[in-house]
Amino acid sequence: MIFSPRAIYRFASLTLTVLMIAACASNDEKEDLEPMALTEINAEVTLDEVWSKNIGDIDMQRYPVFRPAVAGNKLIAANSDGDVFAFERSTGKRLWRIDLDQPLSAGVGVGQGLAVVANYRGRVVALNSEDGTERWSSQLSGEVVSAPAVGSGMVVVQTVDGKLFGLDGTTGEQRWSHETILPLLTLRGTASPVISGGTVFTGLDNGKVIALRASDGLLGWEARVAIPQGNAELERVVDIDGAPIVRGDLVFAASYQGRLAALSREDGRILWAQDASTHHSVAVGAGKVYLSDENGKVRAFDVGNGQILWTNNALLRRELSAPVFFDNRVAVGDLEGYVHILDPTDGRIIGREQVDGAAVRIPMLVDGDLLFVLTDDGELVALQLKPVQ
Repeated sequence: MIFSPRAIYRFASLTLTVLMIAACASNDEKEDLEPMALTEINAEVTLDEVWSKNIGDIDMQRYPVFRPAVAGNKLIAANSDGDVFAFERSTGKRLWRIDLDQPLSAGVGVGQGLAVVANYRGRVVALNSEDGTERWSSQLSGEVVSAPAVGSGMVVVQTVDGKLFGLDGTTGEQRWSHETILPLLTLRGTASPVISGGTVFTGLDNGKVIALRASDGLLGWEARVAIPQGNAELERVVDIDGAPIVRGDLVFAASYQGRLAALSREDGRILWAQDASTHHSVAVGAGKVYLSDENGKVRAFDVGNGQILWTNNALLRRELSAPVFFDNRVAVGDLEGYVHILDPTDGRIIGREQVDGAAVRIPMLVDGDLLFVLTDDGELVALQLKPVQ
């Protein structure tokens, strides 16, 4: 089998492993590959629906990233068909809808009065977040499958051909670019950049995290989070596809078939690292870093030294979403549309709600007392956490 440089899909390692095992596995072994069945829990909290809307088709087969975003009192979301919506954050009342008449692959980045989306052909479109009118558009060199970042007067976009582009937030004019040499094989997808304090942080397909000055793209530092292992190209895939998490003086990032690391924001020094494998971002809260790995384990690490504090194995093979820290708990979604709530102190599942029959793979969004979930079939749901009475 011959792979082109971008031919590997997300979950390819797991898929190939499953195929090889299935060829000679017994029935018992095949059952071990099924998602773990959910067991009864002692619920301490409930997830109550505040509002829900269906926003249309999400073409998950091409691995777009359509995480909703909050701009003031608006929740802005997009679908694969080119529709962008703004809803009143607290009630779900639709404020505007724009049809861009082009399939979209990534969004939504918000900030500076903009809502920014992109398509598979590398076109970036910036809308006025107040009414959805188009401000500008810009054509880039490669496919975009991660949400743009907006901040410090710039819009920063990462493309699948290993480039970062800094676009002027007012005009869309390209101000700078940064190129990375890609490994032979990579996962389908790229990390969404993050802009914080005038610096752009992002993860790369070669297992590195870099920090660039937002204004001109000058490289501040780069740090290797993951080191490729093994002889086969597939074994050496170490992509960072989750957005880095910036908290104070620390930057947290995790790679596929690599490590979770805490880095110094100032110079990129690795302060601690633990073996891990994920294509998601991590979550931070209550003195811990939370990670859902490729096998469905949820783990918590001490934010200061990386010590593993607990592991939850109750959701194995359930294709978990990235974790989020919500109302002093940890939330993850799964392939059957369930959102699971975990106690951050010990990892126990203390709440569960099926928000839709479709999978929750798109990163969930926390804003104040609301958790926003967008499922694979386009169901957008706002949830609140409440104690069991």
